[in-house]
Order: sequence, then C-alpha cells, then structure tokens
Amino acid sequence: MPVRTPHFPDLLFRAAGRLRRWETALMTLLEQAGCREMHPSMVMRDPVPEGALRFFDGEDLVALRWDFTVALAGVVTRRFPEPPGRISYAGPVFRRPVQPWEAVERFEVGCEFIQNGAEANGESDLELARLLMAVPGAIGLKNAIIHLGNAALVRRPMEAEQLSPEQTKAVVSALSRRAPHRVLQVLEGHPAAERLTAHAQALVSELGGAEALKALDASPYADLLKDDRRHMEQALRSLLPILPPNLELRLDLADVEGLDFYTGPTLRLWAPGAQQELASGGRYDGLYPELGKPWQAAGFCVRISRLLDLAETRPDLFEQP
Repeated sequence: MPVRTPHFPDLLFRAAGRLRRWETALMTLLEQAGCREMHPSMVMRDPVPEGALRFFDGEDLVALRWDFTVALAGVVTRRFPEPPGRISYAGPVFRRPVQPWEAVERFEVGCEFIQNGAEANGESDLELARLLMAVPGAIGLKNAIIHLGNAALVRRPMEAEQLSPEQTKAVVSALSRRAPHRVLQVLEGHPAAERLTAHAQALVSELGGAEALKALDASPYADLLKDDRRHMEQALRSLLPILPPNLELRLDLADVEGLDFYTGPTLRLWAPGAQQELASGGRYDGLYPELGKPWQAAGFCVRISRLLDLAETRPDLFEQP
C-alpha cells in the first residue's frame, strides 16, 4: 500500500505492481491512439510557482517538475517549428500539498493533442473524450462517471460584462460552491449582477444528460453561447451511442475548476467512492500563444496516485488482475 513518509509515497509490493501495470496499459492505449511518448526532464529551470519544490543547482535556483503540461510546452516550443501532433507522458510530478494528507510526489499518465490554429476543429475534442472513455476499461475500474463541461459557458459572459479579476474570482468561487445566490452578493452594484446571477442559476440547475443543456434557455447569454452549446450537443450525439455499459456520462455546465487555464470543453473522470477526480483535462488554447506559437492544444491527465489510494480503500471497484 502507499506509505507517506511524510509526503513521498513508498510503494510496496501490490501498489508497485499496480503502478507498473496501469502505466503500461495506459501508455499502450495512448500509443494505439497515435500518441508518441515524450519524457521531459524532472528538473525545470523556468520561473517556478510558489508551490514547487525548489533547490539550488550550484548557484542556479531550479525546481522539480511540478506539471507535465508546462514541462512539455517548454520542450515543444524550443524543439519543434511545427506542432508535434499527439504526445503522451508518464511519470511523477512534485507539488506541495494543499491538504495535509496529500502526497508531494504524484504519479501521472496523460496525453496532449497539439495543432496549428488553422487546422484545429471540434473532432479532436471528441476524440479526446473517446480516449478518456477507454481509460476505466484499461485499468480495470468497474464503474466510472465522466463529467463533460465547457469553460466558455462561464468565461464568455464574464468577459462580455468586463468583470475585474477580483469580481471574476468571486463569481468562480460562488459557482464552485454551487451557490448562485452568492453571485448577486459579490457583484452588488455591478450593472450585470442580475444577468450573471440568472446565468449562474441556469448553470447549476441541472447535472445530467442532454436535458441539462435546456437550462441554458433561461440564461440571458443563450445567444452568446449558442456555438458552445451546439458543440456539447454534438459531443453527446457522438459519445452516448458508444458509451461502455459501466460508464455514465453527465454534463456539468458549472465546471469552473481550472477556469484560468481551460478555454473550451473540459473532461473529468470520477468513480463511486472517490473523493477527488481520477482524471481531468480539456482544451487550453491560450497556452502556446503565450509562448509565441499560434497553436491550439487539448489533453487530459490520469491521476495514478489517486487511483492507487482508491484501490486500497475500495478494492471492490476494480477487476482483480
């Protein structure tokens, strides 16, 4: 079982075997989908966030790899004149925990689809969703739930109303708590307070299948979001007929986690008994333009460490090898 010492997991026999099997199964799945593996250095020399594990290499302050997406973006923008297409990765990242029981060293497997902006289309988002749908079967997870969201459903109305960063943060916090009445409170005096409150109520009113999208009819921003709604309707039409019997698909219109990073469709994998998502991802088209490349990107990451913990506490959720 994983043993925290205090935040670095020593994986003993059973957990070590699961880690190796799951990494192999997932990397095989990604390879079959056309992803080529990259393995960025564990030491990153770029400016590092506050939560990174930092140390001195001689006189240089460096950090352990805290995020694969950031690490890969640095390699790709330096080494490739054109986007490399589909890539995959596996290994540990190191982040200081928010909660005292969380590990610092965390094992992850994931993939990214990187395209020229002119070539990008909605099909890559659908293919990414189909790939995530295959993850539970690859690791023997008996039952799972995928939440489909779209960051644009929250982002576009706030941008249209020109909210300040502080107001945006307050609205996101209210939505993360599924408390639309708080939007009216935090935006008191703003001319769009009532409109954004009505929109928040529409976003949190449903969590389910296609019927959840009907809630957008009550939003003052229905016209602004019609293309994003069409995209989600298309995703449902494409994914529901091929949904495995042990997998449930739900729409989460009020998904705001990572809103400062994600720009479009989002994906999250859950399981019964899991206290945290087991995989997450989506579209993040702002990353590479910030690095000087006119590229678009989408991907997801499977949190192997969380799966290992879940397998220890709920072994009944997994097929026996």
